[in-house]
Parts: sequence; C-alpha cells; structure tokens
Amino acid sequence: MVSISQDAQYFLRRAMDAETRNTPVQVIEFFDRAIKMDPGYAMAWNEKANYLDRIGKLDEALSCYDTALKIEPEDAEIWFNKGLTLKKIGREDDAVSCINRGIKLAIG
Repeated sequence: MVSISQDAQYFLRRAMDAETRNTPVQVIEFFDRAIKMDPGYAMAWNEKANYLDRIGKLDEALSCYDTALKIEPEDAEIWFNKGLTLKKIGREDDAVSCINRGIKLAIG
C-alpha cells in the first residue's frame, strides 16, 4: 500500500475544488504540486488527466493516464477513463479494449 503525504492530498483537493472557478493554469499547477510531492500518487495523475480531457488536451491526458496506470495497473477507473479519452480521438478499438479492461477489473 502506498502512503500519500497529507500535503499532496491537500493540493489534489485544491486542484479539484479550483476546477470550476480558477484558470486552467492554476488548476494544473495544483495538480502538479500534488504530483511533485508524491510522484507515485496515481489518483492525482488520474484526476489531472480527467481535467486535461475536459479542457481538450487529450494527448496530455493520455500521457497522464499512462503514468497513473504504471503506478496502479489494476485500477478500473483509470482504464475506463483512458478508454473514454481514446474514444474522443477516434481510436475506437483501443477505447473499447481499455473500457472493457476497466469493467473486468471492476467486477472481478
């Protein structure tokens, strides 16, 4: 089990809280601070990827999902999220594969 510092958790919460009222640069800065404090914080990588997806930076989002999956390769949510982003860029087969892997992991 990975232990995540309270400071990293704090900046992840700040990033997620800031998404609706701050500029993308500020939000990404909070995610990056959390990741800098704990580079193995898969949830921070996943949430940063989700945010990048929402603002249309799909290639950067995929890179973050890949990093999160290196840390937590059996995380269903990350696989599912990556699949949704792949679908947006038209990589249907890869998208279906990722989504199916996420579903299989989620249901055991």
